[in-house]
Amino acid sequence: RVLNKVIRWTKDGWEIEPDQRHADIIVHDLGLYESKPVSTPGEVECRNEEEENTQPLDEEQATKYRALAERANYLAGDRTDIMYAVKEICRHMASPTVGAWKKLKRLGRYLKGNARLAMKYPWQGEGKMVVAFSDSDWAGCQVTGKSTSGGALTIGSHLIKAWSRTQSNITLSSAEAELYA
Repeated sequence: RVLNKVIRWTKDGWEIEPDQRHADIIVHDLGLYESKPVSTPGEVECRNEEEENTQPLDEEQATKYRALAERANYLAGDRTDIMYAVKEICRHMASPTVGAWKKLKRLGRYLKGNARLAMKYPWQGEGKMVVAFSDSDWAGCQVTGKSTSGGALTIGSHLIKAWSRTQSNITLSSAEAELYA
């Protein structure tokens, strides 16, 4: 155990498993033990949800939202499956809304069914090349019109770094969004 991450050395290679207690705490604090799990950690935000997206949470619930969002953000550093959903949740940290709370609960329901995830790094020869992948979704956020950039760095079959970030400006074309990505 290193920083409560489980690191296993097996005959096939290394396995790194994030501390699943963070997922358990998120599920518990959201009161989702009796709910059904979902297959995806997030869903597309629509313009017709603007009422939910503008209705602020009360101070107590906003504090709870920020605490759980930050816990999810810590967990997302080791879990590529939730990076995008957590990024969308963290966009509402300054002023959490009812719609943001729904996104957090969706993530909690996903974690209920997928609390554990181990990254496997099989034995491989010496890597001679770092391969980078990047992509963007042009104007993916239907509310702000901003794009999301995502990508990964690998050496051989080993994931070294992955990211998902909202672009800071509104792009006018898919080519421009890809350039920023």
